[in-house]
Amino acid sequence: MSTLRERMNEAHPTFGSWVAIGSTLSAELMGRTGFDWLIIDTQHGGLGEAELLPVLQVLEATGTPALVRINWLDEAKIMRAVDLGAAGVIVPMVNTAEDARRAVAAIRYPPQGIRSFGPVRNYFFSGGAGEEPLCIVMIETLEALENLDAIAATPGLDGLFLGPIDLGFSMGLGLRLDMPPQVLDAVDRIVAACRCHGLLAGSVALGLANAQEQVRRGMQFLTSGNDALFIRRGATQELEQLRQMGAGA
Repeated sequence: MSTLRERMNEAHPTFGSWVAIGSTLSAELMGRTGFDWLIIDTQHGGLGEAELLPVLQVLEATGTPALVRINWLDEAKIMRAVDLGAAGVIVPMVNTAEDARRAVAAIRYPPQGIRSFGPVRNYFFSGGAGEEPLCIVMIETLEALENLDAIAATPGLDGLFLGPIDLGFSMGLGLRLDMPPQVLDAVDRIVAACRCHGLLAGSVALGLANAQEQVRRGMQFLTSGNDALFIRRGATQELEQLRQMGAGA
């Protein structure tokens, strides 16, 4: 079976989604959907420390690799996520090469990093049977774009992940649920930086047409939707059909 790193680095793009509901049932349903991988969202989702371990366990049971987006650049949170069995971390709001270096150091054991060894549920570690966890940092501010090449050159980094909505805010564009030209230019710059430094290039898809556009521009892994969105969308569509039926009765 290919590793998560190998899956994401294949010639064709891979697709995942977000686990935002703090429920093992929701996580199990998402894990059995067939996504290539999933991201457990502890930054904006409804998951806390208590929910993280059981959600990781149930996703492992479904055979779907799980990354964890931690809530900030916090070395202790990075170490905790991978100790509990995450296949890697997504680190938000990384703006400088020093930020990226801190993220990498937290996920790697000495002498490459500062991570402390904890064998309770540690299946992904250097020298062990599993692959090393991925360290992927988010590019979502103008400052990060200005430092893009230096961030991408960080030794031990595995990938860059575009946060298009926050980047749009940073650019003064306000809340945009599409990708204006300035953000699409950032897509191109991130893809180019990843190709130059041998990193994985990822992003959030803002609809199917946008996903197609980003794939065309070279993005290798994309998220689409989340469990809460899928429930709300499905319930809304069902209710609309019921209302239409009731109106015609």
